[in-house]
Amino acid sequence: MSHITDEIVEDRVTNKSDQSLVQNLLIVLSVIVAAIFIGETLFGKNSLEVYRSLQKDKKHFEEKINKIQYENAALQKEYFELKSLLPKEEEE
Repeated sequence: MSHITDEIVEDRVTNKSDQSLVQNLLIVLSVIVAAIFIGETLFGKNSLEVYRSLQKDKKHFEEKINKIQYENAALQKEYFELKSLLPKEEEE
């Protein structure tokens, strides 16, 4: 009977160590997947760094657009002032 009891105890210990190994592998796999996800979020094509860079570019281009619009308005004003000084014959 002792022999049967020893086998049962040994099977239970083996099952627990197998379960422990599977749990450890799942934990390691979860950590690796989480690390890849975080790395991709911080440094990938759609990362926070890229987003901030695009925001900075957007602000720069909006400022440039405003400057060019102001210059365009000034040049249009000058153009129409010069146009009004020309005699009617030269306009055609």
